Amino acid sequence: MNCCPNCFTHTFLKDFIKKSSKQNGKCSFCSSKRIFPLCSPTSLIDLFQPLFDLYTEERGGRFLNELLQYDWNIFSKYINKKKTLKLISKIAGKKELNSKRFISTLVLNKAFIDKWDAFTNELKHENRFFPKNAIDTSQLSELFDYLIMSKEQSPKYVFRARINHQSIALPITEMGTPPLDKSKDGRANPKGISYFYGTSDEKTAIAEIRPYKSENVCVAKFKVNKRISLIDLRDPKSTISPFGLDDDSLSLLYQDHMPFLGHLGDALSKPVLPYKKELEYLPTQYLCELVKDHNFNGIVFKSSLEQGDNYVIFDDSFLTGTKVETFIVSDTPVKSVKVTRKK
Repeated sequence: MNCCPNCFTHTFLKDFIKKSSKQNGKCSFCSSKRIFPLCSPTSLIDLFQPLFDLYTEERGGRFLNELLQYDWNIFSKYINKKKTLKLISKIAGKKELNSKRFISTLVLNKAFIDKWDAFTNELKHENRFFPKNAIDTSQLSELFDYLIMSKEQSPKYVFRARINHQSIALPITEMGTPPLDKSKDGRANPKGISYFYGTSDEKTAIAEIRPYKSENVCVAKFKVNKRISLIDLRDPKSTISPFGLDDDSLSLLYQDHMPFLGHLGDALSKPVLPYKKELEYLPTQYLCELVKDHNFNGIVFKSSLEQGDNYVIFDDSFLTGTKVETFIVSDTPVKSVKVTRKK
């Protein structure tokens, strides 16, 4: 039985399989019908063994494939859970892994998260410009190296929407970054500093401006005309590869860095009520200023309103507008959960 690059999410693994493969064919594990470079699962043991060593057998635990997926998002959407368990047992050369359960040998360290939360709370409610709980920016900026978006994933086009009350479509010149005098507080920018907010697709662009039903919306398409360096906070578990690290670096990544980076990604993506945004956006505005100060061109994070991604690009000279299309909002679905309060 052979596996293929399509079984996994991490670029490191995909590249390893492509380079070491000696044959092409249909994969024995994933559902893809395409022809891929193939490799024997046992050839991956040196890469996976440090990960296996993070877990110990425990009757009340979980299957090893489940832990690897939860902690590292190893497997792609093309391979089902049953097949991932079989693949893991083949990699390890131990059929008994199909029935054994495991737990992590390491305890997650929330010190980074606690420091960040204390800092952001002070930023919002105590000291805006000279906080006493200032975080170690050099330590934080070192983590950016884990999160640089790969060239393959960098967007070729981004989309931006605006509500239009005119009878004709807005010109492309009015669809870009707002003028400084019209720049409002945003998730990434304070009032008076203007960044380009875009999305990965038209549907997400429309959702992000929260239009009413029957409103006219203009959506502009922008070509990314230069290579841009983006910090990717969509899902650190998918972005950061645990492969090729020494034991100490892998343990530090698992215990300290991954929980913290996931926390930052959640902060960027969480919905914020409009009347709370002035304060709630302060932490993410600070984070984006730090990213900008380290010469990155922007960030990417998950949309809280749609399935696509959001882009913040600090300098819109990287972009060229190509077209504007008009949409009429046909529906704005509302979902709610009843709140029961104790008397």
